[in-house]
Amino acid sequence: MKKRVLAFVGAVVLTCAMSLSAFAAESNTATNVAEQSTKTVTTAAQTITATDVAAYAATTTVTSAEVPGATVAPVNIDVAEAAVVYAESVAGNSNISVATVVDLVVPAGTGAATFTLACPVLAGQDVTIVHMKSDLSWESIKPVSVDNGSVTFTMTSYSPVAVIVNATAPKTQDIILMVAGLAVVCLAGAVVFGRKARA
Repeated sequence: MKKRVLAFVGAVVLTCAMSLSAFAAESNTATNVAEQSTKTVTTAAQTITATDVAAYAATTTVTSAEVPGATVAPVNIDVAEAAVVYAESVAGNSNISVATVVDLVVPAGTGAATFTLACPVLAGQDVTIVHMKSDLSWESIKPVSVDNGSVTFTMTSYSPVAVIVNATAPKTQDIILMVAGLAVVCLAGAVVFGRKARA
């Protein structure tokens, strides 16, 4: 009997501990360092360095565009930081990740046009495009479509854009229900194995 009680208590404790640690969020502070090369930008999902920002331009391509000759160019980490701050305000939380942040370069005089960028997104993800306007303020743009490895969107002006993946923060009530459900499963297992041990 003591072994069964100890097994049950251990299962409940492990279940609660595992569930709670899975939802722990990383720090959401950005290091304010003067030099671009050492500055980092942190979200709940990732830390972005100046090297990462440079790599975005190397790995992001314009795969389709209504404008011939559209390309991407690198931005600096201050632009990435501003994009993250704006994206977090739009999402209402820090559970976002940056798929890419680049400067979308098009011929002078280009009006509204649709572009497809190749970047690490998945079909069905909640994606927002954030765009730095000419007055250095930001706007959010809803994509036309999100597919595996690409996102399509329409813009009317051109400058830095970031592809942001939004992740919904789990509600406290959902976590409690999940923990309670796992505890019930563990209890049922203890009862079943307890009966088998007696048989």
